[in-house]
Amino acid sequence: MPEITINTSDLVSVKDAAIVLNCHRYQIYRWIDGKKLTGIKFGGVLFIPRTEVERLQKERKETAIE
Repeated sequence: MPEITINTSDLVSVKDAAIVLNCHRYQIYRWIDGKKLTGIKFGGVLFIPRTEVERLQKERKETAIE
């Protein structure tokens, strides 16, 4: 796996990721468990890199168009 450098401003909460991706927060956890989305824990709190949310959002839009 490549090295990733992240600033805290690059992270979103599970709740915010679910809002952007228009899904339930439990779906975010399923995608993380299924390795479709990367999550990062800080102090027991799970965050999602903004770039991961944007990547998945783009994938979902492309799939919906096809």
